[in-house]
Amino acid sequence: MRTLLLPLALLCAALPVQAQEGPPRWTFGVIAADRDAPYTGLDEDLLVVPLVRFEGERFYLRGLRAGWRLVDTPGYELAVIGQARFDGYDAEDSPFLAGMSDRRASLDLGLASTWTSKKLGALELSGVVDALDRSGGAELAASWNLLFRAGGWTVVPGASLRWQSEDMVDYYYGVRAIEGIVGRPPYYGEAALTPDVSVLATLPFAKRWTFFVRASHAWLPSEISDSPIVDDESSTALFVGLGYSPD
Repeated sequence: MRTLLLPLALLCAALPVQAQEGPPRWTFGVIAADRDAPYTGLDEDLLVVPLVRFEGERFYLRGLRAGWRLVDTPGYELAVIGQARFDGYDAEDSPFLAGMSDRRASLDLGLASTWTSKKLGALELSGVVDALDRSGGAELAASWNLLFRAGGWTVVPGASLRWQSEDMVDYYYGVRAIEGIVGRPPYYGEAALTPDVSVLATLPFAKRWTFFVRASHAWLPSEISDSPIVDDESSTALFVGLGYSPD
């Protein structure tokens, strides 16, 4: 189930910051998530996890990402970020992965730079490296979100491009020579660029509560989908949640 947790972090980061004005604010809640697992024979059940988010003057916590703003001016933000990476799998989760070594979670550290415009939305450029050297890889990402309101709802369509280095792709999707068997030949992953589109909708009610739903779809590039342990060329996810802000 842990392959769901990275999209959960992206969901928490996508919740509209523009709507959260005023003093530092906590949000607590719950998220139900359903996502297609890309790995062969790995079926993921509906996952229910807690939501924790904090927006302060300098520090923020958005699910699996924490950040400290080095620059925070109207329309621009530069932050040092740390985020948990829960890509990968336990080999026991799928008979097809039997004999493979587990691909372990890690911690990414880097920078995120965000430009915000009321008319054009928010553009974030980020770069992180694997701080625990599990994959020894790096990731660069560009994401865009546009916020608008309609009938009480806040709607945030978005799109992103995520580049992962060959070390990262090979670690999570490669098959080492010692792991190769008939029907699962050795495979060496190469750097990959993954596009993604999404839409988030939130609805506040009863003063302190917010209902939200997010759907996303990613197209897996050939560097990932050609792996013998991957059985799909895309990944779709649906998240539904409820949040409570006490202040």
